[in-house]
Formats: sequence, C-alpha cells, structure tokens
Amino acid sequence: MRRCIKLVFGSLSFIVALIAIGMGYLKLDGISRQKLFASVMYTMSDPNDTRIMNLRCNELLKHSTVKGHVLEIGAGTGINFPCLHNNTNIESYTGLEPNIHMHSYFYKFIQQWDIPYEIRLSNNSATDMHHIEANSVHTIIMTFVLCSVPDPLPEKVLLEAHRILKPGGTFIFIEHIAANSETNPFTYGFQKAIEPLWFIIGDGCQFKPMTHYFDAAKNVYSKVDYEYIDLPVPLFMIKYGVKGKLVK
Repeated sequence: MRRCIKLVFGSLSFIVALIAIGMGYLKLDGISRQKLFASVMYTMSDPNDTRIMNLRCNELLKHSTVKGHVLEIGAGTGINFPCLHNNTNIESYTGLEPNIHMHSYFYKFIQQWDIPYEIRLSNNSATDMHHIEANSVHTIIMTFVLCSVPDPLPEKVLLEAHRILKPGGTFIFIEHIAANSETNPFTYGFQKAIEPLWFIIGDGCQFKPMTHYFDAAKNVYSKVDYEYIDLPVPLFMIKYGVKGKLVK
C-alpha cells in the first residue's frame, strides 16, 4: 500500500513538474504561446453552441445593428461570422487580428459561407489604426478582447475607435470581467489565484473590472450603454461579463 501511495504521488509530482516546465516555456516563448492559443481558440469555435451563439447573433450582432463598413477588433478565428455572413446591411468587413497564427484558422472557418461583401484581415493593432481614415467606419465589433490588452492601452483602443467611426457610428462590445470582490469574494479570489496561469493560457488575458474603461469613454462618446450579464459558459470563473455599445 505504502509503495502504491508513493507511486501515485510520485507520478502526480512528475506531471505537475512537467506542467510547470511547459507553462514556464510558454511564458518565455511568445510565438509558441500564440500558436497554442490560436489552435485552442479554433478548436473551441463551435457555431453549434446555441447558447453562446444566441448571445452573439440575436442579442449583440443583430443585422439591424451591424451595418455599413464594419471593423472587428480581435477577429480571432472568425467565430462571429455565423452572425455576419448573410447580413445584407454590411458593405465591407475589416478584421484586425495581431496574432498572425489565427489568420489561417480565420480563412478556413469562413470558407463555409458564400459571403457577398469584401473581407480584409490584417495583423495591425487597434491601439494605432493610422491606416484607417477618420470618420470612415459605420460599425465596430469587439468580443472578448480587452482582457488581453494591458493597461493603459484599452483607453487608446477606445480613442482610436472613436476617431475612425462615422458620426453616429456604433461600437458594439462584450467582455469577460472580474467578479465583484464584495458580492462574490470566492470567485474573485479564485480568479486572482489562477490569473498568472490564465495569463499564459489566454495569451495575456487578465481578470479586470473593465467597466471603468467604458465609464471614461463617456467623456468622448455621445452615448455609452452597458449592462452586466451572466455568460452561458461552463467555467464558473469566466461567467461574469459586460455587454453594450458606444455611439460617436
């Protein structure tokens, strides 16, 4: 029995050590981390997940809301295209995705639809969109992106978005957020405990309150609306979210 216990704990220690070594390697090697993240996100991009796709398509990205020249910040694997591919109100689509290892997955994913409008994808950052003319975009989309943007760059993203939006243009967003430390202390503590690991797995993603970025945007945008929501996801520590829109 004692020998079996030693074997079990020895095996567990070995596995933990391998995971620690692997995480340490990914922390130092940004390219490998981005490749892994892109692969994981493509595997998880399930257009048949009715709960999350209902949130994306029927609440956030309704055809009546997404129109004209559309820019998506953090296009990822193209998971929003089940909502966008047959939207006749869209004139063109530009996706920004700095992780170039996502690009092949993006094009592979959208090939399943005959999309009638022009699609462009670039690896430019949303913190500096000098290549996009001011007052030229009707709709901006951003889904689950800001958690990976380190402070104070989210403020730059929102300012750049304001610059390129046409007057009356709309910035639509949904984001993961940190749990409230007062009303949900256990979840908040758990988020902070795993954040160093989550940062590596999620290619820079952190648990942040997030809404202070949008509150600050009230000084620039003509209208700022958002609401807290429970995300339909299986992991309790990422179920807290916020969705809304900014109007120039």
